[in-house]
Amino acid sequence: MKASTKRSVFLSRVKSGSVKRMLSLAKDTHKECGKPTLWIFLDMAYCIARYSIGYQEYRNYGFETTPLKNRKTYMNIHNNIALTRMLVDQSLYPLLNDKGIFMETFSDFIGRDYLDLRKCTKDDFIAFAKSHPVVFCKPCDGFGGIGIDKLVTAEIDDLGKKYDELMANEQYLIDEAIRQHETMNLLCPSCVNTIRMVTIVYEGKPHLIYSIVRMGMGDSVVDNATSGGMYTKVDDTGKLNFPCFCDKTGLTYTRHPMTGFDIIGFQIPQYQQAIDLVLKAAMVEPRLGYVGWDVAISENGPVLTEGNTIPGYDMPQSASWNPDRIGMKVKFEEILGTKMPSI
Repeated sequence: MKASTKRSVFLSRVKSGSVKRMLSLAKDTHKECGKPTLWIFLDMAYCIARYSIGYQEYRNYGFETTPLKNRKTYMNIHNNIALTRMLVDQSLYPLLNDKGIFMETFSDFIGRDYLDLRKCTKDDFIAFAKSHPVVFCKPCDGFGGIGIDKLVTAEIDDLGKKYDELMANEQYLIDEAIRQHETMNLLCPSCVNTIRMVTIVYEGKPHLIYSIVRMGMGDSVVDNATSGGMYTKVDDTGKLNFPCFCDKTGLTYTRHPMTGFDIIGFQIPQYQQAIDLVLKAAMVEPRLGYVGWDVAISENGPVLTEGNTIPGYDMPQSASWNPDRIGMKVKFEEILGTKMPSI
């Protein structure tokens, strides 16, 4: 990145952010590591300018205790955007962004029935609802678990009226409820606990980059972090070795706060099958070369729930599960055989 661009990024982030918030984070960090607040504040500003990260990222990555030689291994938003431009034909984004089109394109990997109300009749919906005791109704362009309703079809008095309501709410995708593997129910029984598995396709070969497992809190029917869920990194074998973090509370947990279940040491069942699933799915359309797949472990094995454009780069770099303080650039560059691109 050009020096002028870095200056622009730095000034825009300081302007859009809050010096008071930076100082507050510096004070909180001081309490944890003991380094002087002023040193942390100045180092935070330096890292914004030098590495193009935000001050919240500075704290999340534990940069105050990260060796200088390691800081350059961390991926930033500019790397993420450039990588997307490099690997993805963005004209194909509707295959992922429209849930109805996604279900049709990746039908071999979803393992359940679904209905796109844009392509069927009211009678089709009524028949579908009668044949499935529990369904989820979703907007085709939704994200973060927003707009998803769980319906117990036997409790609906008038299915025709419900169809009209769904059409009015633009909840066009009707999805058969996934019967979650009993072991995954231990994490949180009220929702399907999915695994975000990020892949890239480079020179015709798919690669798994990282996996993050998400779990619900309380009685929520979704596990999304934006809806109050928790998440933690998954190791190469499908094991959980680190605490979960919850954006809503800002706390980490070694036990689920609602169920008391011990998170550390949990083994995701059929994890290798999940890896095989996303690597095969990535090759359905290799021009979508950078995708974040959401995978559920059902009673019958791993299934896709959705695919996501421009996957996150920040969660796998969290200090909560990165004791070696090595950023994501290293793994990407090993596969690409060159330095990580940047805008």
